Formats: sequence, C-alpha cells, structure tokens
Amino acid sequence: MRLYDEIFKGEQGVYPRAVWLMGGGAYFQGVKAVGEFSTTQLTLFFAKGQAEVVGDGLSIRKYCDGDLSLDGKIHGVQWIDESAKGDTP
Repeated sequence: MRLYDEIFKGEQGVYPRAVWLMGGGAYFQGVKAVGEFSTTQLTLFFAKGQAEVVGDGLSIRKYCDGDLSLDGKIHGVQWIDESAKGDTP
C-alpha cells in the first residue's frame, strides 16, 4: 500500500482513488461526503472536487471512514475539479 500512497500523493495531498470492479460497481477512497443519490445517479464529494456517477441499479454497499463501495452498473463518471472553479463544497 505504501507504493500506492507515493503514486497518488501530489503536492496538494492525496488524490482520490477509484477502482472499477469487473462484475459491476466500484470502490472509492477519499470520499468526504455523499450528495445526491438515487439508483441512477450519485454525487461524491472529495477534498479537491467531486465525482458524478451515472448508471443503473446503483446502491451503496458500504460507506465508512472515507471509503465507499458502490454496487450496480456504472455507465460513466465525471470529475469536477473544485480548485478550477474556485468553489469547495
């Protein structure tokens, strides 16, 4: 895990991480808050931005200590960089 910490650590801290699972769903690290949530859309807030996830049958399996496990078929993820906008949630 130490190697990943070095890879994902930038000048402004640790970048959020996401892993897409072969059977569907994903695992996110560094989640600060969950915004809008339905079976087709999910908004996740991170220290430096947010991710908007769209799909079908989305459900949160686990959310604890910044780790979020998401089930369902993910069609797309859009990253919104808050530092570029100047707004922080």
